[in-house]
Amino acid sequence: MASLNRCCGGIVPNYFVRGLFGVAVLCALPLSCLSSVADTQDIAGHLKPFGYQRVADYPIDDVLDPYSLRPEEFYTRYVETRRPVVFRGAAKHFKAFKEWTKKNLIEKYGKVELRIEPRKDGSGGNPIGALGFGRDTMENFVVNQERSDNYVVSELPTQMYGDIELLPSMSCGRIRTKVSEINLWMSGGGTRSRLHRDAFNAINCQISGTKDWIMVPPNQTDNVYFEASSEWELGGLSPVNTDSVDLNKYPRIRDVPWGISTIEAGDCIYIPGGHYHQVRSYGFVNVAVSVLFSRLEMPYALGFDPAECAGKEAQFVPLSEEPEIFWQYPGTGMMTMGCIDDNALVCMMFTRSKGKPLSKKVFFDRHDPPLPLHNSMSLKQAWKLLDTDEDGMVTRADIVNMSRDAYRELSRVTEPDKVYSNSYDLEYASLDYDLIRAVLRQAFKQHGKLNRKSLVGVYTQVIGGSPYFGNKLFDRLDTKKKGVVKWKSLKHSQILENALEPYLEQEEDAGENHVADGDGADAMDGSEEGGGDLRMDPDSMMQRIMGQTEEDIENNAALSDSEREQAMEDYQEKMSRINDVLGLEDKDEEDGQNDEQEEDRMGEVYRNHMARVNEEKEEEDRLPHVDEPDQEELEEIVGEDRTAKTEL
Repeated sequence: MASLNRCCGGIVPNYFVRGLFGVAVLCALPLSCLSSVADTQDIAGHLKPFGYQRVADYPIDDVLDPYSLRPEEFYTRYVETRRPVVFRGAAKHFKAFKEWTKKNLIEKYGKVELRIEPRKDGSGGNPIGALGFGRDTMENFVVNQERSDNYVVSELPTQMYGDIELLPSMSCGRIRTKVSEINLWMSGGGTRSRLHRDAFNAINCQISGTKDWIMVPPNQTDNVYFEASSEWELGGLSPVNTDSVDLNKYPRIRDVPWGISTIEAGDCIYIPGGHYHQVRSYGFVNVAVSVLFSRLEMPYALGFDPAECAGKEAQFVPLSEEPEIFWQYPGTGMMTMGCIDDNALVCMMFTRSKGKPLSKKVFFDRHDPPLPLHNSMSLKQAWKLLDTDEDGMVTRADIVNMSRDAYRELSRVTEPDKVYSNSYDLEYASLDYDLIRAVLRQAFKQHGKLNRKSLVGVYTQVIGGSPYFGNKLFDRLDTKKKGVVKWKSLKHSQILENALEPYLEQEEDAGENHVADGDGADAMDGSEEGGGDLRMDPDSMMQRIMGQTEEDIENNAALSDSEREQAMEDYQEKMSRINDVLGLEDKDEEDGQNDEQEEDRMGEVYRNHMARVNEEKEEEDRLPHVDEPDQEELEEIVGEDRTAKTEL
């Protein structure tokens, strides 16, 4: 401690140091020596990481013996008061702590499916796994974990429940029976979250690697600049950049009390629901499991009765022995991560009504609805799900008695974005239908035909999709199963439209309107006879693909000179690669035609072909009438006709 105080100017309070953070991390990281805060109060912390603006002064308790904190005491001291606490060494009791090696994870759980996110929270990128956007297998992720740009944020598959246990502090009463879901976190280290708060109470246990947890009390909503919301808003993000805090824009950050605790492998930390926090992970392999349980401490919640634990021994309880976990994920199919549970719904619904049953009139109050629904249709759907006995009132009993299927449907109505991220449809919903269609048409026109490897390359490298969905798209286009798709088989048919239908459906579900193509053979040729083709000129196509222009890079003030130079090189390299694939480089100079002229030319070729066919038909109609020709004469006429068609 003395060496720590020397390193940091003697201003670090004793309760600030947790585990190895003070010795091994604090003095080595930007959060370390905060003496400058005391020396330069006028400019302290501007454009520096969160924590430079003020000395840490928010204590986080340690519990050294997990058996020593009974459920009753855990609830009254920490859950009810919304205070974080660390359980040192508690996760070392888990089977996972000993057995979750890379080899064992692949051998035992390699086929289970996991939800993934981009490495930097809030980056907006599309995480690509073995099964498309947002979905990977355990085997593929573990093999690539240390070099992956993704990290796992997934419901824990039930197959893995036997390896994780509830802590003794959760071993009885509603604190045990109101577990909402179990989440798995895996990364190659070096990840960080934004400052945010979560809807549920959680105990996060570190299986491998290290995390720094920066904690901010829940009464700091205004000072961390959350958007205006009710006291019981369940989750959300702060807009403050915690890597470089702009005190001109967010001056109240100086007033935010904060504390920090380093969680090593084998430790667990309790994060109260609604508690603001930021997390930074270290280590080549970082794995944690989070047990989410209901906000029993909230007004009008179902509550916790200490008498339920009277005389019961506090002990570790394997998840496989706890059948009452509200949301469970079998390792494949639709997930329910982040979906609301009965207790949270009770709190949201009845806080405004002060516990009274909700009438239909109150529920449909557009100025202050009890649920964050987006439109009147959503309200109608939600009411139908909630009023289970159809008596025109919603009571706590109605909500508690809802089926799991009803809760899933309610989540779909209230939070459609979570439905996409929990399903296999995220890629369909994320990619632009018009862009995919324009790029594929250009690639087919440029090359005439594409085999599987070529089409998947266009889909992944140009459009930005995943190999898994690229192969699915090829299978839908290759209707004849020949291993190659030709442009001439697509341009006068609905094959491409049919193959891209899932992308269009997801955009329509999101409220996007698209002009429908005309029916018939001309639907894709862009001529007057065809019906309203969705065309995209090369410049617009490239801008949509790249997502930015060279001017955007030049004007990005957040980039240093070297970063801007590298970004420009990457941009030009990608532009060149796309031009090679699509044949858009100097298109006007090469053939004197732009994309629209090319479309007109193809339409003219098709019209000339059809004119010749019609002339042939008219010529056949003008042939002299032959009265009942004998068989030899008939075969001669038909043979000549066939020869003419073949030559044509």
